[in-house]
Amino acid sequence: MKKIVFIIIITVCLAGLRSKAQTNTPCLIPIPSDIKMGSGSFVFDRITNIWFNSNDIELKKVIQPFVVQFCKVTNYKIEENNKLLISNSTIDILITNRADTLGEEGYCLDVRKNNISIKAANYAGIFYAFQTLRQLLPKEIESKTKVTNNIKWEVPCLTITDKPRFKWRGMLLDCGRHFMDKDFVKRYIDILSYYKMNRFHWHLTEDQGWRIEIKKYPKLTEIGAWRIEADGKRYGGFYTQADIKEIVAYAADHFITVIPEIEMPGHSVGAIASYPLLSCTGLPINVENNWGVFKDIYCAGNDSTFAFIQDVLDEVISLFPAKYIHIGGDEAPKYRWEHCPKCQARIKNEGLKDEFELQSYFIKRIEAYLKTKDRSIIGWDEILEGGLAPAATVQSWRGVQGAIHAARTGHDAVVSPTSHAYFDYDVKNLDLKKVYSFEPIPDSLTEEQSKHILGGECNMWTERGPQDQVDNRMFPRMLAMTEALWSLPQNKNYDAFYNRVQKHYNVLNIMGVNYGYEAQPITIKTTYDKTTNSFAVTFIPGQPNLKFFYTIDGSQPTMSSNQYNTPIIFSKSGTMKAAAFLEGKQVGDIFERNIIVSKALGKKVTVKYPYSRNYIANGDLTLTDGIKGSNEFADRMWQGYEKNDVEAIINLEKPEMINKITVGFLQFSNAWIFMPEYIEFYVSDDGDNFRLIETIKNDVLQNESKVIVKDYICIPKDLTSGRYVKIRAKNIGKCPPWHAGAGGDTWLFIDEISVE
Repeated sequence: MKKIVFIIIITVCLAGLRSKAQTNTPCLIPIPSDIKMGSGSFVFDRITNIWFNSNDIELKKVIQPFVVQFCKVTNYKIEENNKLLISNSTIDILITNRADTLGEEGYCLDVRKNNISIKAANYAGIFYAFQTLRQLLPKEIESKTKVTNNIKWEVPCLTITDKPRFKWRGMLLDCGRHFMDKDFVKRYIDILSYYKMNRFHWHLTEDQGWRIEIKKYPKLTEIGAWRIEADGKRYGGFYTQADIKEIVAYAADHFITVIPEIEMPGHSVGAIASYPLLSCTGLPINVENNWGVFKDIYCAGNDSTFAFIQDVLDEVISLFPAKYIHIGGDEAPKYRWEHCPKCQARIKNEGLKDEFELQSYFIKRIEAYLKTKDRSIIGWDEILEGGLAPAATVQSWRGVQGAIHAARTGHDAVVSPTSHAYFDYDVKNLDLKKVYSFEPIPDSLTEEQSKHILGGECNMWTERGPQDQVDNRMFPRMLAMTEALWSLPQNKNYDAFYNRVQKHYNVLNIMGVNYGYEAQPITIKTTYDKTTNSFAVTFIPGQPNLKFFYTIDGSQPTMSSNQYNTPIIFSKSGTMKAAAFLEGKQVGDIFERNIIVSKALGKKVTVKYPYSRNYIANGDLTLTDGIKGSNEFADRMWQGYEKNDVEAIINLEKPEMINKITVGFLQFSNAWIFMPEYIEFYVSDDGDNFRLIETIKNDVLQNESKVIVKDYICIPKDLTSGRYVKIRAKNIGKCPPWHAGAGGDTWLFIDEISVE
């Protein structure tokens, strides 16, 4: 019998290549409101004189970081207000009364051959002018030590008048699921300010960890900040109040406002594990070591819960001067409230309709308390359910409908939809170009309603993004987000932006940013050729200039591995790993695929029940395409069936001896995906009359909340042959009573079926 071979082809996607042509426009991100280019350049002398109001201590504080960095790197000097110094290079700094045109954060930067003039109506504008000046200088200005190369420290002559389109330009960093070092947080503040972002949304409490010291409740950090991982190791950490004060002050020096998020009523297992009486049951629980949504939330019927939260907020307010306190409000299952006598009594006594109105009561009560402290709440768009608190600001994440509803009812909104702003999503689902297309103001709003859109945020949730993975998920996509939030729509052009991004990689390299891909690094196309009995897998690079190195023995690829030049041929099943490199640096994660060669490869599959349109994978070819799904259910290789069973018939095209049938399933109970109740294996000679050869019952525990991928293997006891193979898998139907989504429809996720 002829062997079936895999041919993996990596082709260059010429359509993805961008023009190399460059204009003389400087490589600035975000692009300013107005740039007028001059001729020549300003060259820094060995000693440059900088002029400003020496009595203005705050202004001196804004100027000083640039002066210190420039002198450290160049070994030049910048003198301040030296009347005796004769210099061909001077910098003039002036606070003006042009707030009507420049706003609170705008600036005017005028560069001439012998003078740089910076004007702004506020200190923030001066600060942002210096960030622009940093980007105009040679990239080496971002070095951590003195640069010994012979570099001409110059900037082009130009005039820039600039101000941001939105006043809320933010990033969320989730430190609840994975703790981030204090210095790492400060590093992100540095980078955010360099790209003119001004809000740092700090997610500090979660089911998986409580990260902020509260002196009145020490168990929150003694117990709630730590979890026991699956391997038995203790994991966690927290920020002392001294740490938080340091970070908040550091952010303020960079004109970044820190918005703390203290989750309620859901995502509160870390607190409840510390103080069980905060829950409806009062029973001890552990800090969660898995991801998802959990039933145990704050008890809304217990006044002591609100006393606790108010005490916590008092200490939070003392640490964070920001106007806003983010209270979460999202993903709060109502199961415990539905079965809690105290919560049901609260519903009755307050004249509430249901548990959704109980959540609204909860949020409104917290808002009323914060109002007495001269603070305002912001929450995820679930706070709209049951009625929005009077002065609440909505952060819209489930699309933009939450923002639309808020704006139409006179409430402010921050827009951060999963479609454009969730940077924990893989780049194959959210690439650089899509982020760049983000428009925070929904089309359906009137001009007056649009004034309620404060701006937007990019969100870095960390279920799959511990500290060492944050960079390659945030970058380069954050560059697109900052331009979407700062720059005027008429100034945006993706191709021009893309060319600027290519130059910023050199700056990010110096900053030590381990950036990821711009788009899905490799797109797989699979083709089975009956005439040659071969299977071709075509790889299309998602961005230009990438070089691919690969292994086929399961080892990690490096630049010492085989570089792709000719097709890779598989004559049997195996593991292929590929890594992309850009200018000698690995970009993003290792790309891995398990290749399955069997008698079912490329054969037609007929399914009885429809798969979900949201999880089609490779459509009708999914189950025999030779590419096995990974441990991520959203990898576009798993086919999802909601409520339905799976019944699939494979036509092997001719009678075959069948020694083994294998089918793969994925379970992630937190996402309502479970293993089948059982799997039945059938064979047939004619496609109509099937013989049951084995039934395998599931042995994976349903309450295992981690992702589990399992192959179910049927080895016929007797000599078996047939032309058709049928797999039938029984969906359990509904989430079990213990589940956060008890009673909800469950999913089956299936991939490769192989026949040997």
